[in-house]
Amino acid sequence: MFLSSVIVAPFVIAQAFAPAPADTAPPRGDTVVVRRDTSAGVVPVDTGPAYTAAVDTTPPARVAFDFGPGLGAPIAARALEFGVSSTPGATSRGQPATAARVRFVRAPDSLSAELARRVASGERIAAVDAQLDGRGGAPGVLLHLRDVQVVSTRLQMNDDNVGLVQQRLSLEESVAQISVDLQEARRQLNVAESLDKRHLSSSLELARARGSVDALAARLAVQRERLALVAQQLARWTPIQEEVVLVAARTTLETR
Repeated sequence: MFLSSVIVAPFVIAQAFAPAPADTAPPRGDTVVVRRDTSAGVVPVDTGPAYTAAVDTTPPARVAFDFGPGLGAPIAARALEFGVSSTPGATSRGQPATAARVRFVRAPDSLSAELARRVASGERIAAVDAQLDGRGGAPGVLLHLRDVQVVSTRLQMNDDNVGLVQQRLSLEESVAQISVDLQEARRQLNVAESLDKRHLSSSLELARARGSVDALAARLAVQRERLALVAQQLARWTPIQEEVVLVAARTTLETR
């Protein structure tokens, strides 16, 4: 992961790549509207809201810098990685020298110029704290970095949204088609139940109709959840991203 010639005991923590958006509202066009058949004897599909993306606006990681007066406001980061490496015989006593390295990607802002200046000057940062929030109830991690050097910064274009938009369009089409199929299945179930009350159909036909409705409802729920995840990624996408690499002389790690 890191450019170290000898790695004795690497320890790596990675967070999913998801940029912090300027606007966390879901992109336009994410709403799928299915026409309901209101003719007599037809059971309309109860789809609730046509599409609602529960976008998680909490960034996967946050990094705060101390340029002298104390830690400033944390910035959102993505793809944060932390590792510790050692080089045998690097000290006067022959003990291995260790170094902690942090790499993260974020949306560039006014801080970018300051970080680039410190790369050129070699001026160190007093402290950097990086917080990684756990997902799904998992514990988070807080890194305390001291005597930090900015090794490199790099800006690059980000075209990940092309594939994400294609996924969104495909899922929207799938949701619309499954919604129509579910409507037809519920229409057939309505007919089967009506015939069953008059003892004109078998219990097997009624069970088959109910099973079809249940299967399609489950598929529709899964596709909507996938669509919400894609919308979440699109909401956090930024056209330009900045990669920052830090090296710390001392570091501590705690779980939360």
